[in-house]
Amino acid sequence: MDLKWLRAFLRLAACLALAGVLAEPGSVGSLQAQQATASGDAAANAPKKESTDPTQPTTTLRVESHLVTTPVTVFDSAGQFVYDVDQDEFKIYDNGALQQIKQFGTEIHPVALVIVVETNDTTAPLLDEVRPLGSIFSDLLMGPQGQVALITYSDRVDLVQDFTRSADKLDAALRKLSGRGSGMHLDDALVRALGMLDQIPLQKEHVEDRRVVVVFSDGFDIGSEMGKSEIVRRAMNSDVTIYGLGFNPAKNLWSRPEKDPRPDLVAMSVGGAPGPPNTVTTPSTQQILTETPIPVVPILLATGETVKSVVFKSSLEYFAGYSGGVYYKKWGKSTVQEALNRIAAEIHGQYELAYVPDNLNQTGFHRIVVQVRRPGAKVRARAGYYYQETPK
Repeated sequence: MDLKWLRAFLRLAACLALAGVLAEPGSVGSLQAQQATASGDAAANAPKKESTDPTQPTTTLRVESHLVTTPVTVFDSAGQFVYDVDQDEFKIYDNGALQQIKQFGTEIHPVALVIVVETNDTTAPLLDEVRPLGSIFSDLLMGPQGQVALITYSDRVDLVQDFTRSADKLDAALRKLSGRGSGMHLDDALVRALGMLDQIPLQKEHVEDRRVVVVFSDGFDIGSEMGKSEIVRRAMNSDVTIYGLGFNPAKNLWSRPEKDPRPDLVAMSVGGAPGPPNTVTTPSTQQILTETPIPVVPILLATGETVKSVVFKSSLEYFAGYSGGVYYKKWGKSTVQEALNRIAAEIHGQYELAYVPDNLNQTGFHRIVVQVRRPGAKVRARAGYYYQETPK
């Protein structure tokens, strides 16, 4: 074989052998590559240390604050409203414990109003006195930012006008009122009104509507599904004030049904009729879930008289008294506007007190008592509220 070709063959063989050595797993290049890969994997799989940077966000425990508010009306010895009471003249008690007033206001709030009218056959002749009241409600009670709805009841409850800010719509709805049927479903109508007011959103941040129900009725109920104690609870916990205007019984347009005697509303609120003799009364499921009994509390009447009784002359007197409103027992064509004027003056002249109870270890009914350090002054506020501890 030619010597030149032999040398070329040997050089090629040597190059091929060197390339094979470099490709082996134990070679320097391959080891460096494996070390780099292993280092990267270890860094990715290593446990991460928690940041100790104080600027990083941390978890904050928030504690719920239960702010209790109540509108308060102050009268002098002559029954006139008092508008110049300062915060330091008020004292507010929760279940007998003096509380610190956190908020105090006298500003006029927008009013969310539901008008409830009894429209059965027997009340039909009296509706002429209600039909022209649209302008009074619009101008005096609602104001420019208020809103109003209209509900009627007899055998059933009807929403005649949903919430509106239009005075013309309210006036048209009132003028179309007519009597029909023989039902007296007052309690169901109030439940409907309270449910509608619960759906009212905030007008703007931190400013709520003053929530009011004005009822034209004889004040008695037959056949409603909802119980009276539940209405009182919902009104107090939603901070809704109920005002009643009783149709004038002097006209003798109807008489109260014999099967509807003067109600013992307090007894009804704690569980209804007694059981058979020699039996133990046990609470119903509804009582277990929602009841602590509604206690008997002093009620300030429209006459300025304070009463503490287990028997009320009508349901409206009961509802109004516990919610912080008032019941005008009777009115005629000449006095209905005066009653509405007084209701409007009261609503727009109320003080608003708010506090955070320091005794929320007590569940159930919390009695609110407001006092004013001024000679001869009388105070009306809602009777209290119900508190049920939120599960942690």
